[in-house]
Amino acid sequence: MSLINNELIAELNAIQQPGPLLAELYRRYRDRVAIGTSGQLTGCALIDLAYKAAGAKMRVFTNDTYRLFPETYNLFNQLEKHYRMKIERFTPPELELKAMVQQYGEYLFFDSKERQELCCHVRKVLPNNKALDTLDVWITGLRADQSKARAGVGRFEIIQHGLEGKKRPILKVAPLASWTEAQVRDYLKANKVPVHKLLDVKLPGGYYYESLGCILCTTPIGPNEPRRAGRWRWFNSSDENKECGLHLPPK
Repeated sequence: MSLINNELIAELNAIQQPGPLLAELYRRYRDRVAIGTSGQLTGCALIDLAYKAAGAKMRVFTNDTYRLFPETYNLFNQLEKHYRMKIERFTPPELELKAMVQQYGEYLFFDSKERQELCCHVRKVLPNNKALDTLDVWITGLRADQSKARAGVGRFEIIQHGLEGKKRPILKVAPLASWTEAQVRDYLKANKVPVHKLLDVKLPGGYYYESLGCILCTTPIGPNEPRRAGRWRWFNSSDENKECGLHLPPK
């Protein structure tokens, strides 16, 4: 198993194609590497690429907030059957979730940006941290074209994970960082990969789903709106770089 450092990134950066990169990561890290997905297009492409590179062996996980679209759960079932694998599901810690709801109510994310971030922290970040406890390499579907905040995303980033005093490095990898949505869609179509049904739905007025999260916090966007306008729409006038906390830009 390779040390997580800049020398490792230099070695991996020489592998330009995502398939061979995923194969090399699996060769080095085995069950300590996994793809994290919420059912977006890029995550589905990564699962297919990993399947072709490492068979049905690479781990895949998702953060189940208990509030995903029914179509999202259906997609996970489709992917599991198609690739004959199991998507690991990490859920919010019950004590923190109960305390948050008792203090602020079920719909606290409407109240303020701070409470939306708290809700995302409990329902998404804490489950994701449980997944990272088992990993040395976290593969994500981040792409530079997804938003202004993600425009500078690279293929590799070293993050620190764990409690203060016990932090350790994890390699965060975005194999398709430079791909456009058109490239991702072309790949999915050519390889007959199952995709989220809502991402292909065309609604009246040219509206469509672009980015999917929890069912209450996700709305379709209009033809001239930025890609993440449909996430926490009520904050659009005050925040154009909306994130749930999983993928904050490097400081």
